Amino acid sequence: MSQPNVPHLPDSPFASFSVRAACSGDAQALAGLLQQLGDDEPRADPTLLALRLSELPHSRVVLVAERDGRLLGTCTVNLIEHLAHNFARSAILEDLVVHADVRGLGIGQRLIASAVERARAWGCYKLALSSNLSREAAHRFYAQQGFKPHGISLALTLD
Repeated sequence: MSQPNVPHLPDSPFASFSVRAACSGDAQALAGLLQQLGDDEPRADPTLLALRLSELPHSRVVLVAERDGRLLGTCTVNLIEHLAHNFARSAILEDLVVHADVRGLGIGQRLIASAVERARAWGCYKLALSSNLSREAAHRFYAQQGFKPHGISLALTLD
């Protein structure tokens, strides 16, 4: 289910929105927005999402882009401390999604810039992400933002 009544913003560099840390009051709208990550995405439980947002560890931030109280996009940044590298820090960018009605307006770019700021504030040496092989448009977008292929991503599905 998509977020209702999200106005189409003009395709302009003057389109205004802000980026901030998510709060528990964002849970309902965030659940709908996260559904747009993919057709096979299960809908997040807004009650559980609100609870988790109210108790995030210092090593995680959920960012939201909003305009006039409406969520336009989101991403999550997770801090990792690497044992093998004397606790050097890196960050992982997850769940980046911009509402389908407002893509192409710089919202994803601004979310990534905010994620980079957070990672730098944490003292990270890199910001990494994974993306499904089928999401070629997303890969082009990430490349435009300066991301480069680095190793390979492997996953083991746990039941």
